[in-house]
Amino acid sequence: ASYPDASASPLSLMAGQGAALKAGAKGYLHNHLRVALKDLGILLLALGLAVAIRKFLLGALEARIVWVTFYPAVMVAALYGGLITGFLAAVVSSLIALYGWPLIGNHPFINDGADLLGMVAFLFNGAMIAVVAEVARRARIKAIHAKDQAESANKAKSVFLATMSHELRTPLNAILGFSRLLQNDENISPENKRSLGLINRSGEHLLALINNVLNLSKIEAGHISIDESVLDLSGLMRDLVELLRPRAEAKGLSLSLDLAEDVPRFIMADEAKLRQIVLNLLGNAVKFSAAGTILLAISQKPCDVSERIILQISVRDSGEGIGQEEVQKIFEPFYQAASTRVREGTGLGLAITRDFITLMGGSISVESTLGEGSVFLVDLPVGLPGGVGTDDISASASAAVSRDDNRIPHLAPGQDDWRILIVEDQSENSQLLSRILEQAGFQVRVAWNGAEGVEAFRSWRPHFIWMDWRMPVMDGKEATRLIRSLEGGRDVRIVTLSASVFKQDRDELIQAGADDFVTKPIRFREIFGCMEARLGVRFTYDKALPDNSGVIEQGGQPPLLDHKTLASLPDPLRANLAAAIGSLDSGRIGTALDAVSAVDPVLAADLRRNIGLFQYTAILDALQSMAKADAPEGN
Repeated sequence: ASYPDASASPLSLMAGQGAALKAGAKGYLHNHLRVALKDLGILLLALGLAVAIRKFLLGALEARIVWVTFYPAVMVAALYGGLITGFLAAVVSSLIALYGWPLIGNHPFINDGADLLGMVAFLFNGAMIAVVAEVARRARIKAIHAKDQAESANKAKSVFLATMSHELRTPLNAILGFSRLLQNDENISPENKRSLGLINRSGEHLLALINNVLNLSKIEAGHISIDESVLDLSGLMRDLVELLRPRAEAKGLSLSLDLAEDVPRFIMADEAKLRQIVLNLLGNAVKFSAAGTILLAISQKPCDVSERIILQISVRDSGEGIGQEEVQKIFEPFYQAASTRVREGTGLGLAITRDFITLMGGSISVESTLGEGSVFLVDLPVGLPGGVGTDDISASASAAVSRDDNRIPHLAPGQDDWRILIVEDQSENSQLLSRILEQAGFQVRVAWNGAEGVEAFRSWRPHFIWMDWRMPVMDGKEATRLIRSLEGGRDVRIVTLSASVFKQDRDELIQAGADDFVTKPIRFREIFGCMEARLGVRFTYDKALPDNSGVIEQGGQPPLLDHKTLASLPDPLRANLAAAIGSLDSGRIGTALDAVSAVDPVLAADLRRNIGLFQYTAILDALQSMAKADAPEGN
């Protein structure tokens, strides 16, 4: 038979197989020879040291207790060379005692039968030492191998989580973003808007589940750290209560906030984790309560560390309660109390809450009676902004608490024509961001990968670039590096927009030249807040989505307070309203507004809209100025 390809003939195949076997055998012998030489070196080194120590340091012992010299040598040889090396060390040590004694001293070590019996015992003990050392060596190798496997598995899990995070967040970005935009479309019927609201809430729920799984994985891997900054505590707590109030009221629950007067407004803490802790506890209280009240109480007590306090957070509900046998189990991942009738979620919320609290140096406990409700108590050490007064805090930081996530901004008049470049390979994501930015009044262009983004920068010179990370042809990290190296590349603002949520990814992109990092799914507040901070652009917020709880009118600004109408209210009503607003207790404020509504419904509606925009100070100042004007002279 003829073979067009000579390498495919039987003789060639046999020759190839023979060469492979020969190479394999050669490698096998080389490896074993290398191991044998290493063990021989260990043996010679251990025994050489033993002989030297006996001759120069222990020579005064002469022929007495010779085996004390060689036991350590046998042990070292066995630990580092294995069973055979250890046993050979015992045998060679015996031969040295029998025949090599002139190298060490002037008297023989083996003189009679008793000495021979001692040598036999030494050989036996040396063999036992070698066996034990071999077991220990294999256990050490196994532990190292297990550690390597665990690290590989952990790395694989991190890669899997990063990939799945990107794959899940990318479609969620389009679902949540477009559903918000469509809810603002006046041509959409009320029924379809309700359906869009359901889609949006379901997407948010799915996003919360994804975040919970990722948070738990990052906690287990030790990738979570504390990032403390100055935050508006009272604003954050009011924001969370107002966020959950619609859900509570839909179930007929009363949700209120009790903020102690001595609690500082501004604290130093990890805002994201504090927000998640309180949100998880309040969310569970709403979820597992069918009727009654839910109270979020915030107080403080002294801390042993200077310039820090213990923030005490209490969430009390009148829900189903938890059986005593399940109180500790509810903090375990994926556990759901058997006594509850509600079956939703993953059972990760309380586990993550506990881990966040522990990470921040705090503690959590629960008191519960089945059928009567529960109280979750959190003690959390937080810092005090040293030397920083409330007037010195950044206005944008405190305003960000009250800005609604669904507000659609427009460029304030009197600014340049801002050019924004979007570098994004997913068409649905680029369409969403383009629509949002164009509605705000920006000039927008889209590039579909990093290479196109670099060329677009050269030809168009944008002021700001939204840069995706993972893209074909050229990724966002490399594109950012190239743009920074070009003329004018240091002046443009580049913010990475990615579905990744891992800190190491953010650090890597910042080192590549990105100014900031925003995660998908995008939030309108984050997008425009980032552009405000990084670009210096100014916005006017004049529109709100329909599901914005009705606190903002179409004009966007709260109605001006009619001081004459306020002055016409009876003094007890004004005093009651001022005390309620001063307490920041939303339940107490609602009761006071109900009393005002009975006298002047229009004024009550205006007050509710102002309070919905957190205009507490303006209302309180107006009421207090009227109280001073009404006070008799001399008081």
